[in-house]
Amino acid sequence: MAVRDETLARFARHYAINLLEEPDRVLKQVLRAFARLPYENLSKIVREAERGRVPEARRTPEEVITDHIRLGTGGTCFSLTATLLHIVRQLGWEAQPILADRPYGPDTHCALLLWKQGRPHLVDPGFLISDLIELPKEGPLTLATSFHNLELRPRNDNAKFDLYVVSPKSELQLRLTYKTTPVEWDEFLRIWDLSFDWEMMRYPLVTQVRKGEHIYLKGNRLQRRSHHQVVREELPLQELARYIHEIFGIAPCLVYKALRILKQRGEKYGQAAAS
Repeated sequence: MAVRDETLARFARHYAINLLEEPDRVLKQVLRAFARLPYENLSKIVREAERGRVPEARRTPEEVITDHIRLGTGGTCFSLTATLLHIVRQLGWEAQPILADRPYGPDTHCALLLWKQGRPHLVDPGFLISDLIELPKEGPLTLATSFHNLELRPRNDNAKFDLYVVSPKSELQLRLTYKTTPVEWDEFLRIWDLSFDWEMMRYPLVTQVRKGEHIYLKGNRLQRRSHHQVVREELPLQELARYIHEIFGIAPCLVYKALRILKQRGEKYGQAAAS
């Protein structure tokens, strides 16, 4: 395919993706590579401080990919979803953004639907779901990841899908409720703007899957999860920037800047943020 979009071209060059291969294979490679972008709010904290409130604080897909290559950053669910949406559309796929509810509030998450052979498939980079998941027409769908098991349950005539994490004791923990009606772009942007005032902007939040292990940092609490064990530790605040760089590969200059902004705002994190 002739690549006219520089964001897609830059992403493909960085991850050595041959865009001339068969479309399904290209899509699979793109999704696998996109999973290398961490979910992180550090770039969002810095951007807000530098540009002020929205809409100037939103990063474009080009900026997200350029920052990832240069600084090792990713984004939160809105910037990740908007960027992946742009890339798959440039590849020729039909895709739309959708909103999702979390237990603590409606429309506090987003993902995208991609259509293959007339069927909707879910991709959620903000929840680290990088594989295409065909939405079931009926009954629950069990999904096994490298570090936990998920269950996707339709309801309201498939207008919504509840996503559960299955605990080691087979208990279901509701994490998200996806709304399968695509959201209008203006509404997507409106809620993205609101997200700059959410509680998660008051402390460092970084998560990623690496070598089959889910690594999750909230405040200064670090958790590593695999199918076999969960390891938790509290990182020393004075060395937090170094740990974030070493664990997640985010450039120290960006990490130090974000932590300095939080300190200047008087934000307190650690025990309170991770509880």
